[in-house]
Amino acid sequence: MRKLVGVLPIVLTSVLVALLCKPIGGLPALGKLLDPVDGCWANAESVSEDYNHKLKLDGVKAGVTVMFDDRLVPHITAANDYDLYYTQGYLHAYFRLWQMDLQTRAAAGRVSEVLGEKALKFDRTQRRKGMVYGAEQSLQAMEGDPRSKQMMDAYTAGINAYINTLSFKRYPLEYKLASFKPEAWTNLKSALLLKYMADDLTGSTDDIALTMLRDALSPEVFASLYPERLQGVNPVIPKDSIAPVATMPIPAAPADSIAWAHIAATDFDKSEEGKGSNNWALSGSRTKSGKPILCNDPHLGLNLPSLWYEVQMTAPGVNVYGVSLPGSPGVIIGFNENISWGFTNNYRDVKDFYAIKCASANTYWLAGKELPYTIRLEKISIKGKPDYFDTVQYTVHGPVIYDEAFHGTGGLKKPLAVTWMAHRPSNEVLALYLLNRSNGYDEYVAAIHHFLCPAQNMLYADRHGDIALWGQGQFINKWRGQGRYVMNGADSATLWGKEIPVAENPHTRNPRQGYIASANQTVTDTTYPYWYNGTFHEFRAWRINDVLRNTKAATVQDMFALQNDVYSVLAARVLPVMLTNITPSALTDKERGYLNMLGDWDYRLTAESKAATVFQVWWANLYNTLWAKRMEKMPEALRPTPERTMQLLVEGSPYIGNIADAVVVSLRNSMDSLDRLKKADKLQWYRAKNTMVRHLTKLPSFSYASLKMGGWGNTVNATKTDHGPSWRMVVQMGDEIEAYGVYPGGQSGNVGSKYYATFLDKWVKGEYYKLQFYTSTNKPAPTYTWTINPKNK
Repeated sequence: MRKLVGVLPIVLTSVLVALLCKPIGGLPALGKLLDPVDGCWANAESVSEDYNHKLKLDGVKAGVTVMFDDRLVPHITAANDYDLYYTQGYLHAYFRLWQMDLQTRAAAGRVSEVLGEKALKFDRTQRRKGMVYGAEQSLQAMEGDPRSKQMMDAYTAGINAYINTLSFKRYPLEYKLASFKPEAWTNLKSALLLKYMADDLTGSTDDIALTMLRDALSPEVFASLYPERLQGVNPVIPKDSIAPVATMPIPAAPADSIAWAHIAATDFDKSEEGKGSNNWALSGSRTKSGKPILCNDPHLGLNLPSLWYEVQMTAPGVNVYGVSLPGSPGVIIGFNENISWGFTNNYRDVKDFYAIKCASANTYWLAGKELPYTIRLEKISIKGKPDYFDTVQYTVHGPVIYDEAFHGTGGLKKPLAVTWMAHRPSNEVLALYLLNRSNGYDEYVAAIHHFLCPAQNMLYADRHGDIALWGQGQFINKWRGQGRYVMNGADSATLWGKEIPVAENPHTRNPRQGYIASANQTVTDTTYPYWYNGTFHEFRAWRINDVLRNTKAATVQDMFALQNDVYSVLAARVLPVMLTNITPSALTDKERGYLNMLGDWDYRLTAESKAATVFQVWWANLYNTLWAKRMEKMPEALRPTPERTMQLLVEGSPYIGNIADAVVVSLRNSMDSLDRLKKADKLQWYRAKNTMVRHLTKLPSFSYASLKMGGWGNTVNATKTDHGPSWRMVVQMGDEIEAYGVYPGGQSGNVGSKYYATFLDKWVKGEYYKLQFYTSTNKPAPTYTWTINPKNK
């Protein structure tokens, strides 16, 4: 008995240790996580952390020096391209490995491996979109060119060199929390990351929604509420630019009875208001310095670790500075000694849906013939569960994304296949390789012509005084209306036709107006010879063009102000209509109290403004009131855009009914929301909208909420709750580059590092860092230095 008593604590301890070393349910292995030596505590960095390193690595061909400035931005100097991209891969992994891993798993539909069965629907959606298929096609193109192949091979080798140094103790904290570990990087993962961005920027279309609406509304009403092009827009390509000459005839449209499919009304997610980016360039004729200024602020998800990683990369033939995407080589947005460039999303439609007419379980109809599906069996591993197998059927149109086995939003189960430009081979890595090295306009054009998907408005400025923009991507020569609605997949007349030569994409160089501006608005006027459709956003473009056309001697400080501008064109145009349709004497004291806040309001959605909150709440209720009865049988997501609604209000259109009644009803409907905000001390606009920069795990302790910022989707500073300017950059060209930038985060992905969210305060305040661009004659003393040499030397 004494022996048993003596043995029992040992047995219990052994059982407890065994239990703690294994995940239990959704919990990580607590024993390993809380290990005081190797667990989560090992991820805490001292505020005096020394980042100086002398490294010897397999794979490096010659010596590399990395000088870190005071913001931990690395300035890489390498003797050759291979070492340059190898080092970038090593740096990305060193500071952002978990982020890279998670995002490429998400792209590939592999999140269930980490999070379990709750991610299965997401993973099935990714597989059925053809994400891996598209990445495989592009990887063939990337590895088919010796320049991009070497770039990717070196980058992958650098990542794996870092991964191979890791023990559990040095795993990023998120791996320990989720009980998984890093896996070897491959070139396919980098291709997947680029498809992940393509999906984010081109994945949302209105084809299904517009098909429902076209069938539900009369032709006259549909044309008025959902015009192909809004009137009064400021297109990306200035109207005085010379349109390219079409070398291809425009195809004839088939009869409606042949072309279109029909879909019953159901719930549907519509594209988000204000999602997008801004860029503009001013020629020297409009700047105080007489030199061009280029500005860019891509609006994307606000996450930590940050989407971007700032870097300077120098080797023979290249000296480039800007932001990179952890997981992909090169600089995406930035400048070199001769040119600068920036991107906004070009919302031309490059993703179309086809209704598939099934002939049997294994075949479908096309042009009167029964064709077999190509089957792709998708194995989805699920943490703690058996593997799930999903059979994805591929047609000549592309993969069948929705069917009886996998329903779309709102239970949509009509078999639909998706044709998407991201499924076609493309080599965006080569485009960046060449763009980073471009010395002038012709080289910039040659570089970007390799950038096919996602389509972008690619802005340019150089030290010689030129400004330019190309609406760049690969587009199809479509017949009028093709792809605006779900098409009949059984008729060959609906198939995508030939590709438009990229040289005939919309573009402008040194327009007479002295500036170029894009903010995801309509790309061209009607002089462009090819038909296209898309989901365009106009509020920010109206404001930016209004400011720039009245700017004569701009400074970089003026450009800071415009990037942070919170003037609402929507409020300026629609609030006077709302106020003239209301009688204050007929209101209650409480209603008049809120209304009085708008009396001398300047239409700016500033952070502390209570008037901004009153307007935004009232407008949201007015928008819903106007369309609730008019479109009572249609889902809310299918209502006309805010831009079109604003125009109809200003015009007094009969299509929206009695405006005066709607204004009063919507104001009264706003009282409860406004009272709740007031009671919670959240009537100031920044408190009401609650801008946050959230960690990708959504853990509050790793995130920042209630950031004191103004703006919204209808202002230039389109900072919403979890979406906004992910990188603000202003570059003044000339004999010496003068560049500024900031993004919402920091260089390190480690929540235990002082560099995790270093830049967030400046970003919130609308302030900028002057970017330290190292040249042969300007190399400030570094804060830290890495020296990297081959292991055998």
